[in-house]
Amino acid sequence: MAHNSEQLVRQVFETLSDFNRPAEEMLAFFTEDYRQLVDGKELGLNDFLIHIKALRQKLKALEIDIQHIISNNDAAATVHIAHVTRASGEKSRIKVIAFYSFRDGKIAFVDELTHPLEGKEGDQALGSVQ
Repeated sequence: MAHNSEQLVRQVFETLSDFNRPAEEMLAFFTEDYRQLVDGKELGLNDFLIHIKALRQKLKALEIDIQHIISNNDAAATVHIAHVTRASGEKSRIKVIAFYSFRDGKIAFVDELTHPLEGKEGDQALGSVQ
């Protein structure tokens, strides 16, 4: 597991983007009472796992390009671009601004906003798709 919040965020993105790894591996990075607010929707840990599995069904590939990251021991923030390739081959780019709160070396809370930069209508829903 990561030694600091920036490393942890980077490990989460690496694991999320590796579709050869089981989605359940993501659970190791999050507290059991994890909460995520994304574009006005709230997800708990189980909802988040369902979200990851849904992404892997809808997408062929996901690449995260961190534009900016700041971190300290118990918080971090990123601006990143999600490069999405759907199963159909269609591509999208989505800008994400996210704040992370940590507890006991794991992510306890994320507050995130997504903004489609290019792609198809409905891409914003990818941030919370179930």
